Amino acid sequence: MAQAMKQDLGSRLQAGIRVQPEVDLQAIPDIAKARVMILSDGRTGGENRSIGVVEMLGIKDPEVVTLRPKYSNKLLRMLPVSMLYDEFVQLQRDVRDMDVLVGAGYQISRVLKALKQHNPRLFTVALMRPAGKPSDYNVVAVEQHDSYKQADNVVVTLGAPNRITRDKLAQEGDRWARRLAHVRGYKIAMLIGGASKHGKFDEAAAKEMVDAIVKPLKGNEAGVLVTTSRRTGANVTAVVEKTLKDSGVPYFLWTPDDITARDNPYLAYLALADAVVVTADSVSMVSEAASAGKPVYLWGEEKAVPKKFARYYDALGKQGRARWWNGQLTLRAPAAGLMDTMMVSGFVRARWAKRGRG
Repeated sequence: MAQAMKQDLGSRLQAGIRVQPEVDLQAIPDIAKARVMILSDGRTGGENRSIGVVEMLGIKDPEVVTLRPKYSNKLLRMLPVSMLYDEFVQLQRDVRDMDVLVGAGYQISRVLKALKQHNPRLFTVALMRPAGKPSDYNVVAVEQHDSYKQADNVVVTLGAPNRITRDKLAQEGDRWARRLAHVRGYKIAMLIGGASKHGKFDEAAAKEMVDAIVKPLKGNEAGVLVTTSRRTGANVTAVVEKTLKDSGVPYFLWTPDDITARDNPYLAYLALADAVVVTADSVSMVSEAASAGKPVYLWGEEKAVPKKFARYYDALGKQGRARWWNGQLTLRAPAAGLMDTMMVSGFVRARWAKRGRG
């Protein structure tokens, strides 16, 4: 067979046909078999970005290390990371057995940068706008609304990478279908965040939101699937639950503080809902709903959101994927969800393979 290939190559050269150099794909190590560590600051949005990209690469059960700084405020950016984390010295030892490090967020990117400086062979992937220059990492993935330098190793996405896939949605939708069977007909998923540095979300705001969302559903075969977050707070969650009960609209409420809850139906919500209403404080939840291919309605004060959030929401609006809530359910489901996670993972795979070729 080898002799036949050589003869074919020779005849093609004689005929003047340009021949691309052969690439031995077996010589390029498969990143799915790499030893991967995810560094996290404990925030769900950033951690899900990292896990989503790693899972899309085919890496199962990556090691996730959560780092908690000893100091905060100004010291968080002023001090070197070696002085911020008690685990840093041990982490330097642990990464000797790793091939790839992935992390999201400015502060975690500082740790990635320091570890790579200490061990240059590490392949580092920084998600969200990182510290330093693109050349400090092997791959930088930033969202369009987070302006950053352009470089060969920088990939720009519309929304936030996440763990949403068709298979996961189908599996969770089937698994939860019986438990959510009492919410018949048209379903709205309500994804409720909470107060942030950009604005408050108190008891009055929660009642206003629930009342407004259930209003067009009353008297119809419809219901709501509601989840709160750790930022929502117990008092606000209590108001959400009472308002739902008083509405008379079928509902299912899940909260992270409910110790009786068996598991989290979040993915099932995104699978089964006909539309999603999301508080505008969370780019991550908006991205997840858009990745699930659902019409997305933003709840909150449009003028109060940060400019970079507004740029993202405007971009989704131009694609017909999202708009601010005005009491009318007029958006159509898009043909496909956002594919930012696939874009990032494909870019990472290509950069890994390029390095593997030498």
